[in-house]
Amino acid sequence: MHSVYRTVSVEDVVRIVDFCSSHAVKNGGLFEVYPDPEGNLFMVIVNSCSALDSKHQSHPLGSFYCNYAGPGVITIEEEDPHFDGVESRWRHVTAIKQVIDILLAEGFPGTKISFNELPALKF
Repeated sequence: MHSVYRTVSVEDVVRIVDFCSSHAVKNGGLFEVYPDPEGNLFMVIVNSCSALDSKHQSHPLGSFYCNYAGPGVITIEEEDPHFDGVESRWRHVTAIKQVIDILLAEGFPGTKISFNELPALKF
């Protein structure tokens, strides 16, 4: 079930999508970015990280979506309140929200962000 997490300027969406693209898994980062054919809508997958081993196989933890519900709208997949989900899924949703907040606050070109302190991103 998609729900709106944040509504920001289109410029902020472009900025964080660019940040995630430049910090993609193929570049040693945490993110996978999948645009629609027109390049207006984006799905961003957030992967796990290891504080100990930078050569680990990443594991998807969750995703967020940019501009799907409207320009500048960031949505996430929340748990259905009628679904008896596992505790770890709730932590992953919390971590995705924290990642989005960090990206909005600090995800500027040239900035280095460490996500190792977020417990749900560690394995």
